[in-house]
Amino acid sequence: MWLLAITAFTWLIVFPLFQLGMFTDGLLYASIARNFYTSQGTWWNIYSHEPTGIIFHEQPPLVFWLQSFFFSLFGDTVYPERIYSFVLIVLSAFTIITLWKELNHEIKKAWLPVILWLSIYAVQFSAINNVIENTLQFFDLLSVLFLFKAMRNKNMFLNIFLGLFFLFLASMSKGIQGLFPIAVPVCYWIAFRISSAKKSIAITFFLIAAMTGIYFLMIQSPEILESYKAYFASRFPGFPNTPHANTHYRVQLFFELLVELLPPIILCIAVFLFIKRKLRINIPVASEQKRISFFFLLTGLCASLPLMISYEQRFFYLTTSMPYFVLALSVLIEKYFYQLSIYAQTKIQSVKKISFILLIGIVSGITATFLFAGKITRDKELLSDVFKIGNKIKDENLIDISSGGWNNWAAHMYFRRYFNIEFVAGTSGHTFYLHPKKEGAFNSPYYKKVEWDSEYYDVYERK
Repeated sequence: MWLLAITAFTWLIVFPLFQLGMFTDGLLYASIARNFYTSQGTWWNIYSHEPTGIIFHEQPPLVFWLQSFFFSLFGDTVYPERIYSFVLIVLSAFTIITLWKELNHEIKKAWLPVILWLSIYAVQFSAINNVIENTLQFFDLLSVLFLFKAMRNKNMFLNIFLGLFFLFLASMSKGIQGLFPIAVPVCYWIAFRISSAKKSIAITFFLIAAMTGIYFLMIQSPEILESYKAYFASRFPGFPNTPHANTHYRVQLFFELLVELLPPIILCIAVFLFIKRKLRINIPVASEQKRISFFFLLTGLCASLPLMISYEQRFFYLTTSMPYFVLALSVLIEKYFYQLSIYAQTKIQSVKKISFILLIGIVSGITATFLFAGKITRDKELLSDVFKIGNKIKDENLIDISSGGWNNWAAHMYFRRYFNIEFVAGTSGHTFYLHPKKEGAFNSPYYKKVEWDSEYYDVYERK
């Protein structure tokens, strides 16, 4: 089963991660991280594009600063943000394993929550596309881990401090969305009813007071205060109809949550029915397991349901909540998977064959990753032109583009990320002008067409 987990990780995450083509948000974040690397802007005045002086205040700065170290290590290539995402997904997996061990489960069986977690498309999408949820997921997992240990009276004060520390890092990664671990003490009390309600409420109020105090001290700096004013002004005007709202139905994200959880749920139901009907084994679930499962279910809901307050809802926002849902499932279904493993031992030849196939899957996945690294898989024509054109005009920071072409945000981000080039709408007098081929012919006495074997754009140079 560990071979299956590693095979899934190799083909679902690693193989596509190191190919070219990325979601626009991930490109933007990588561009900002590169600007940190090249010393453009400051912590509280981040440049999303230095040549035009565009300041980015839509997210806190921690993720970009962390990612900039990977540019320092691996240079200004296409890989720093990909290696950063790879490291974060591995660290998140190890934190899930640590949480599993904390539940007094055998660590050798931690493949179960890992496989269920990897089966979720939002987790795969986030890992591949360099979204902030990768970092948020890791810091929130650590915060939940330490607060869970604190609620179990294990080095309580140290673990509360560590939980608070990673809670702060989560808030510095994506603001308010990272604060759901504040609810962990109350979720623990609701699920277990072991510790007193007063203790749970006291820890919760301490976390709220501590976070409030930290940010109160921070905004005594005028620069930080202005940055956060700009953050709230850019993210929350007209709330819940924010500038990036994409739905009129708050419950849309709830249905997307159900869809995302279908793969692990279907897998668990399949194993349950096989053990129940084929092997005719009935396994009661202990009350302690039910409480643990309920705790993680509540935590997952605290991480996901508040997102429905806003009309800006995207499925990968749910990534941060997924580890808790799969842990809730894993705790309930673990013994059924254990019975499946016992049954498999009676089919030893089949197990050997499957293990051999999985080993081949891992080796072939790693080989394919190296062979296809740097190949274009998404936005193929567009990205091919970005590299052809960008390599020829790399000394230009501004390039004109047709009004229709200007609306292609993927093109904006690819040129910005890989060549630090920004678009200007219309013929504004810059050296080069891009005209999407699908818009038909462009005729101007001031420009001559250049033949660069481009597929997506016609390129014109000013006479």
